[in-house]
Amino acid sequence: MPKHFPPLLIPLILVTLTGHMALSGGRVSGSLYALSVGSPELVVGLFMAMFSVLPALAAMSVGRWIDRFGALPVMRAGVTLVLIGAWVPVLLLTVPSLFVMAVLIGFGFNAMSVAGQHTVGVLATGKSPEQRLRNFGWYALGHSASSALGPFVSGLLIDHVGFRPAFACMAVFTCVACWLVFKRLGHLPRAAQSVAAATDPLTGLAKPKAWHDLLAASEMRRIYYVSLALSCSWDLFIVMLPVLGTRLGFSASIIGSVFSLFALGTFVSRAVMPWLSGRFREWQIMRAAMVVIALVFVCLPWANAAAAFMVLGFLFGCSVGLSQPNMLSLLHAATPQGRGGEALGLRALVGNGSSVLVPITFGLVVGPLGVAPLLWAGAALVGSALPSAHRGARRHSG
Repeated sequence: MPKHFPPLLIPLILVTLTGHMALSGGRVSGSLYALSVGSPELVVGLFMAMFSVLPALAAMSVGRWIDRFGALPVMRAGVTLVLIGAWVPVLLLTVPSLFVMAVLIGFGFNAMSVAGQHTVGVLATGKSPEQRLRNFGWYALGHSASSALGPFVSGLLIDHVGFRPAFACMAVFTCVACWLVFKRLGHLPRAAQSVAAATDPLTGLAKPKAWHDLLAASEMRRIYYVSLALSCSWDLFIVMLPVLGTRLGFSASIIGSVFSLFALGTFVSRAVMPWLSGRFREWQIMRAAMVVIALVFVCLPWANAAAAFMVLGFLFGCSVGLSQPNMLSLLHAATPQGRGGEALGLRALVGNGSSVLVPITFGLVVGPLGVAPLLWAGAALVGSALPSAHRGARRHSG
């Protein structure tokens, strides 16, 4: 075990890995099933968006629940919803049931994820920036591993035994996640409350401030804008692959493999995070990653073969894989005391809002416009956030 590795990180990583299998595998299996029964591409976009509708609407509330009541009850409620949602298509496999699955898994895993990120931030309180970034990098490995395994396993099972066994396999992983949360995470540390926070005389709980107070500092505005650009690029890549892969005649195994190589790239980049954290600051890493993301989007329209997609998918994964741990580290350092859950909730609102709008927009306009203009628009959006990342890098190196 690496030096200064918090023991609680191990079950948190495993919970993320097993819980996210239902989302990563279900997203690919559901979109391919909808296309296989003749659903239009707009339905696929709406299905992808359903994973993020409730998380976007409830993100701030989830963050405030964590600040008030702690991460453990929120994580237990979240994993229960993921468990229920994962078994829905196993019992009833229809396009409407997939939408129910997407809503339950999306909301449940978002609650689990925000609670886990908040806990890692609490564990990093008082640590050096390098150790804080290492902790978030290790934690993100669970998400990367499941992002690689889920689509790959689902694609293989769909091609060889069918859709229902693929959904059942993902549902079994959620049983493991549920067992871990209820049996191995009996206590999660809580963040200290701000001494300056006003309290409710009836409940004794801190009164929530307006969410836009979090944007008063320029560093927070910079973090959220860059997070928005990166979330949009991630969502655009994810929703683009099944549609374009099906148009090009790729099998479910090939499409799943491209997803898995993308996820493998995120795993590789997060695995080297402990090494990177000792040599570069967060904004320096983010600036380099964003340049690569923009270049990949520019090149993707000319990649018409599976091998080319796999290479670009891996590079894209390496770059976006750096975003979550670095953004979480920057956010934890910049957030006012006692509002860590709320700040993470606002970040989840930004990310899930993107996950709602991008797939729906893609489904509406990919028919008349094609894929290339949408990818170039993604490159332009990431490029527009590069000056913010550059200012952050200069500020922290100065």
